[in-house]
Amino acid sequence: MARKSRKSKAPKSKASKSNAAESEPVPELSLMPRPAVLLILAIVLLMGGLTAGIVIDVSTRPEPARVSAPSKDRVSNTRPSRNVPRTRIEAPRTPSIFDVPPEVPTTDAAPVVVVPEIPLSAPLAVNAAPVDAPPGWPIVAIVIDDMGLDRARSSKVLALPGPLTVSYLTYADDLNVQAKRAIDAGHEVMAHVPMEPVGNADPGPGALMSGTSAPDLREQLDSYLNGWSGYVGINNHMGSKLTSDRAAMDVVMMELKGRGLMWLDSRTDASTIGETAATAMGVPNLGRDIFLDNEDSEEAIAAQLAKLESIARRQGYAVAIGHPRDATMTALAKWLATLNDKGIALAPVTEVLRRRMGKKG
Repeated sequence: MARKSRKSKAPKSKASKSNAAESEPVPELSLMPRPAVLLILAIVLLMGGLTAGIVIDVSTRPEPARVSAPSKDRVSNTRPSRNVPRTRIEAPRTPSIFDVPPEVPTTDAAPVVVVPEIPLSAPLAVNAAPVDAPPGWPIVAIVIDDMGLDRARSSKVLALPGPLTVSYLTYADDLNVQAKRAIDAGHEVMAHVPMEPVGNADPGPGALMSGTSAPDLREQLDSYLNGWSGYVGINNHMGSKLTSDRAAMDVVMMELKGRGLMWLDSRTDASTIGETAATAMGVPNLGRDIFLDNEDSEEAIAAQLAKLESIARRQGYAVAIGHPRDATMTALAKWLATLNDKGIALAPVTEVLRRRMGKKG
């Protein structure tokens, strides 16, 4: 069997190799596997969507409010602004004894006087007894001290025509009951606070003493004033030593100021600075003009009442202090019956205070 002859292959030239390379086809994208194409398109679309969303969000977002650091003087945002006036509810009322401030001297050497600013809800205004004094008449206030211990004589005082001002010893029993009886009878009530005297006289249990620390002094006064009501202020029982102690009286006046009460100085000693301390603290205050019964006789008391009339006519008002004694009550009963014919009106101490502060009746 004859062999087939091999044909010799001639070597290709470089040019032909180059032509072959140039003519070799390049794969197209459409020839790539379909899943890969879809994946790439999905990634492109996702990136484009995220980019567009961010751009739109930033361009449409409102500018955040600027927050400044809180100031020490700024009120918490949970409270109303201090610049917004609060609504006031005005109720019908009679004129307050505080409507007209006291006259303040205008000389350069005059001391600074704090004008009393006590609201109409304060005990001094709320508990003031009504008064029916004719305009232009001088007025007198009769204060009966030491009320509450001798119940029988205290009841006789309440039976006198009023309005009297009755001052109950703050260590007496049943003060709420006794004060209510006095108010129901048309009288005005005060608290008669025992204070340290000069000498060895006993002012009563728990008296306010000089040299006592301010917290202890305030606590003792609180114990006398808490637990009962109806009074317009206080006056001193004895107290000739304490009322000359400025530090102690400043503590007393701070307490009266906070409670909305007045101070009536019994003036048991010429060295008292009670009224000075009260005025400096802005506490409404008065001082006693006449003691009725230092001498316990009707004739002596009648003479003191005549002096009281003279003072009232001269300055428009006057204040007398007496005690629940038989001679005092007898002399008062006779004298009170003559007042109307004399053109003098009986008034509580709050009315005298109002006159003194410049509010003419």
